[in-house]
Amino acid sequence: MKTKITLLLTLFFITVSTFAQAQDVPKINAWGVGMVTAFPNAANITLSLRFVKPTLKEAVNENQKTAKEVLAVVKRYVSDSTTVKVSLIATDKSMRWNAALKKDVFTGFESTQRIIFTLTDLKAMQNFTEEILKTRIYEIERVSYSHTDGAAFIKQAQELAINDAIETTKRLARASGVTTGAIIYIETNSSPANAISTTSESESFQAYNKAMTISEGVTSSGQLLNFSAQVSMYTAIAQ
Repeated sequence: MKTKITLLLTLFFITVSTFAQAQDVPKINAWGVGMVTAFPNAANITLSLRFVKPTLKEAVNENQKTAKEVLAVVKRYVSDSTTVKVSLIATDKSMRWNAALKKDVFTGFESTQRIIFTLTDLKAMQNFTEEILKTRIYEIERVSYSHTDGAAFIKQAQELAINDAIETTKRLARASGVTTGAIIYIETNSSPANAISTTSESESFQAYNKAMTISEGVTSSGQLLNFSAQVSMYTAIAQ
């Protein structure tokens, strides 16, 4: 642990020292921007189960029975069933406002559960939706579209941003009649780890009492994802 702390402190002081040196020399500071676009190739889906019954046992049993049916459908559409995440069953009392009594009244015991997985074949989205709505799910709660190569796209965007900053630096140097030296500092606002947050959202289907009520649609996304990066570059001015 002491070695790790020492290493981190060393890297910190090197970074601070490099930045401080960059402040002490004549330089050109330029921003660069890079972007890579791609259509999604995966959908991260959250299914919600909810049952209200007179007794807690009935609510939990209904939840477990439906979850088994839902998982059977989901596993036909995912290549690795170990990636399917199933939450614990949560229970509570269900209350509803009674306008006549002017108070909340008890309507039964509630059990809820979520099933989360990633669909990597978007061509199967329509068939999956049709099959899953035949079960007694409460809601397709969330669908977010992403790309499995997002981290690689962020790296490409960073490289484009650096090239953009270099081109900008050269243009500014020509316009001001100076000669540039070495690049002395580069900072980026992005990391390949940020790719997980590059998504487009679709809305949800809600199903009640076996009758499907469509509030908003779930479809295969045709929306482009933008993987972007910015860099700040300091380049020395030759003396």
